[in-house]
Amino acid sequence: MADIPADAPRSEDGYYWWDGSQWQPVNQDDQGQQGAAAQDPAQQGAAQGAQPLTDDLFANMLQAAASDVREA
Repeated sequence: MADIPADAPRSEDGYYWWDGSQWQPVNQDDQGQQGAAAQDPAQQGAAQGAQPLTDDLFANMLQAAASDVREA
């Protein structure tokens, strides 16, 4: 499994990270290292060094999701 960049956006539940084009599952070993941060959504972004969700990032995520649907 690829190393997850520290600034990679993560899903609210912490089980997936955004690689720039699609959601990737988080290795369960990585999930365990997050400890209490994964249980507290208010601290989750700060603990993971997540980047803010900008309009451009959101648009890219939507475009990638739509592309995945068309390919299926």
